[in-house]
Amino acid sequence: MRKIIFLLFISTNLTFSQGLSGVENFVLASDQDKNLLANNYFNPLFKSMQISMSEGWARTAKAHKKFGFDITFFGTGIAIPNSQKVFSTAGFEGIVANGPTSPTIFGAESNTEYIVNFFSAEQDTNLSTSFQSPNGYSSILSSERLLLPNVQGALGLPFKSEIIVRYMPKVSFKGAEFTALGIGLKHSISQYFSLSKATPLNLSVLLSSAKMVGEYPLSESSQISGSNQSVDLDIASSTFGLIGSADIKIVSLYASISQVVSKSSFKVGGTYIVDYVTSPGNMPIELNIVDPIDMSSKMNYLRKNVGLSLNFPLLKFFVDYSVQDFNAINAGLSFSFR
Repeated sequence: MRKIIFLLFISTNLTFSQGLSGVENFVLASDQDKNLLANNYFNPLFKSMQISMSEGWARTAKAHKKFGFDITFFGTGIAIPNSQKVFSTAGFEGIVANGPTSPTIFGAESNTEYIVNFFSAEQDTNLSTSFQSPNGYSSILSSERLLLPNVQGALGLPFKSEIIVRYMPKVSFKGAEFTALGIGLKHSISQYFSLSKATPLNLSVLLSSAKMVGEYPLSESSQISGSNQSVDLDIASSTFGLIGSADIKIVSLYASISQVVSKSSFKVGGTYIVDYVTSPGNMPIELNIVDPIDMSSKMNYLRKNVGLSLNFPLLKFFVDYSVQDFNAINAGLSFSFR
């Protein structure tokens, strides 16, 4: 139990100093390659954030009585596989690297140098430059997991239903800041079966929707001159599924299966004054690049979850585990008033 409380404590105190030095150099690549570079580097972060938004919505299928409520504090730990800590440097159109792999944002320090050479239709010439790949920041992780905090409240409604509201306090690391809001609805369907009156078994449908926003003032650590340089991330996630539980006095055993659909939007905005060398001619040239990266991605997956809640008067302790591409553990405590 102390490990559960420890996970909750550290997940609500996520602040890491310094900046994401070097990520602004992605704008030096060609239009085709800069999006691929940014996606390869940041994708494990996007994916873990998207997964976190579908976690921890319920710890029992049993709905609160009318106007009963709870306040819940919990942490989510998203496991980052080793395969997501590096990416292949092959497959770029105008980039040659001095190594076969490069770290993602969750990887180690980098020794990779990128040699950029591409044809610019606008300049009607080949442009060349080079830059060092940004380091990974494995210090963001704790026990190979990205830890995120959540505060959640639920209120009992008529017809054995429950409305859930969620807030993720601001999480800061390496100068980037993230926060999220969400709303959910749980409705008992076991009430329509006479079996529910004679057993501790409960079954409900659960719907949720959440939105996360993140921003990073890139200009504070950028090695490239310009103005209004920033990184912005928006994620929207929706979940629909079933949760079942066996509620036996001080213990609830629960399991759920849910379909999750989420979409993320990632933008690097601002003005960047970049230097290239032309080929042929070997002449230096300076270009202004505006809002260089704008990309989006989608996830559609099935979430499977099992958990245990210890229920004491007014207080519950719980832990559960979810299986998907990045497995997750949730743990915390809930003050409940039925």
